[in-house]
Amino acid sequence: MAQTAFSDDVLPPEGTYNSREAILTAINEWAAPRGYAFITGRSSRSTSGRQIITYACDRWCRPPSASRDRQRKITTRGTNCRFSIIAKESLDKTTWSLRHRPDPQFSSHNHEPSWHKSAHPVHRQLSDVDRSTISRLTNAGVAPKDIRTYIRQNSNTIATQQDIYNRIADSKRELCEGQSTIHAFANQLDKEGFWNRMQLDSDNRITAVLFAHPESLAYLKAYPDLLFLDCTYKTNKYGMPLLDMIGVDACQRSFCIAFAFLNGEAEQDFIWALDRLRSLYELCNTRFPSVILTDRDKACMNAVESCFPSSISLLCLWHANKAVLRYCQPTFVHHKQGSEAYQQGLSDWNDFFNHWHSIMRSSDEQAFDQRVQELEKRYLPQYLEEVGYIKSNWLDPYKKKLVKAWVDQHPHFGNVVTSRVEGIHGLLKSHLKKSTLDLFEAWRAMKHALLNQLSELRSNQVRQQMRIPIELSGSLYSAIRGWISHEALRKVEEQRKRLMKEDLPSCTGTFSRSHGLPCAHILKALQEQGQTLRLEHFHPHWHLSRHGVHQVLLEPRHRSDRIAADSTTSKSQSSTQREPRHSRQSRQQRSQKHDLHAVDATN
Repeated sequence: MAQTAFSDDVLPPEGTYNSREAILTAINEWAAPRGYAFITGRSSRSTSGRQIITYACDRWCRPPSASRDRQRKITTRGTNCRFSIIAKESLDKTTWSLRHRPDPQFSSHNHEPSWHKSAHPVHRQLSDVDRSTISRLTNAGVAPKDIRTYIRQNSNTIATQQDIYNRIADSKRELCEGQSTIHAFANQLDKEGFWNRMQLDSDNRITAVLFAHPESLAYLKAYPDLLFLDCTYKTNKYGMPLLDMIGVDACQRSFCIAFAFLNGEAEQDFIWALDRLRSLYELCNTRFPSVILTDRDKACMNAVESCFPSSISLLCLWHANKAVLRYCQPTFVHHKQGSEAYQQGLSDWNDFFNHWHSIMRSSDEQAFDQRVQELEKRYLPQYLEEVGYIKSNWLDPYKKKLVKAWVDQHPHFGNVVTSRVEGIHGLLKSHLKKSTLDLFEAWRAMKHALLNQLSELRSNQVRQQMRIPIELSGSLYSAIRGWISHEALRKVEEQRKRLMKEDLPSCTGTFSRSHGLPCAHILKALQEQGQTLRLEHFHPHWHLSRHGVHQVLLEPRHRSDRIAADSTTSKSQSSTQREPRHSRQSRQQRSQKHDLHAVDATN
């Protein structure tokens, strides 16, 4: 039950303390269960130079005038309470004495005691440990609500939600080191070694910024062949689109090359970003990407052709499929139809969509032309608009960027969709959590996502260097284990299994061109010659990043393998082979006769 009056022992006991901090701690420990709190009031010095400090009730201040017009609605704890005590410094300045004030007006409160100590900010103050913990969690990108939950579970503090949020805000301000957030952003990029470029307008206002982590540059140097581009939105309070520039390593894992906050999505915005990205490739002294994959954003596509003219630009097949579905499906499927008509429409749509997919899978130009003719024959003139949409919007302008017959002429390593970029978008959004961050806060959140990703990439590559897939333990792979990714080896194993299941058609070279891997025909020749796979059979894209130079060292042949190998060589015997027994005996007899003749001659 709440107290309605202060107890008789409301005044803390007089005594001597080693410091003024010890006094404040002791008197507040006394005051907390009695419904009030002390704060440091006035300070003065006596004629002897001793310091005198007044500790007053935390409700000592005079309440503001109610007659004044205010824009904000405010409250006050002040009651002009006169309750107070004094502390005097000793002459030798080593101790402090706490004394009651003689006037009775300083020994009583003019208000009721509080019913809980959380009513007093002094009692809610966070300890140094809690303050440090909140700062660390804030710097690690932990959400405020999760920080509050952690503090509640691991501390005895009675701090309110607002107290914790205030400390979080203080921690963020400390990160800025007294600067504006945009200055802190620029300085921190340089301080942490991020490669960065900024675009400024005539007023020195930032209109775009591109940055790349130093470890991302190492991955770019090792795996420059693929580049995925896509924008995501609602990442910052300025409404600036975020351009993700993504690569793929030997293990088919995505890595973030660089990010760019852009002023917009005009062609010039993309040219600015990609021109800086090009200089990043030059800085790493690595080749430009062989293949660049985007969605059908014409501004981005034009910028790619301008900045990377030697690269092959492909379109994301998933986006094309989605666009065809969105435009054409409503003509076939009407939800307001009856059940039977709806099912028939759905069946017709699936048939139409399968025709589209078969065109995309055309293995050569002849098959492509034939399947387009089949589509026209089957669906014209009833679905003139839908067939026209497919041809005019996709096949005529972009068949060489979408259809397998043309796409597989280039080293895309099995990547023909930008879904991995969508995955990066999701990863970033899970760390950003809201769309009202400034660029400094957004960069800090993205940095945590990036560092986690880089850590996973490192551990995955190291794991693949150390571990051997059981199904790939044959001698065919003995010279390249630990140097080629498991993903590449498994694709090669699929090709090897073709030798056991089917008669191979003539080799077109498509698989090796598009994937940078040995096809079934190459494997067949190696097996017939008793040879193993070598590092040069694999495109550098599939090489694991590791120190040292690869040296071909093979295990000795098994005895059965040596016999088989000997049977294919000439019948001549090497100097290390033993002669048959009867041959050795004949040679020994001839040698003995020669020795006897030599003895007779000497006699």
